[in-house]
Amino acid sequence: MRETNTRSLAKAISWRVIATSITFSIAYMFTGEITVALEIGALDMVIKLIAYFFHERIWVRINIGKILNPLSHIVLKPGIDAGDVMKKLNELEFIDEKK
Repeated sequence: MRETNTRSLAKAISWRVIATSITFSIAYMFTGEITVALEIGALDMVIKLIAYFFHERIWVRINIGKILNPLSHIVLKPGIDAGDVMKKLNELEFIDEKK
């Protein structure tokens, strides 16, 4: 399974909304100033959004804990059609193309 940059960015943004809300709340509790809390929250969001995106892209390349397709390492000889291979695997009930 491979994740796209778009998926990593969406995950980064959704997490940042949650985490920045927490940071804003803590900053407001300590300072009592909404403006200061918003500034801290905004800075936190920008810096950590960028850091998380690159962190996520690095982890996409690391196979620890991933369940890889057992056939992903097979290289077909020239002239062999991948569709024919998939059809045969389906016939042998190794895969279910309907899913």
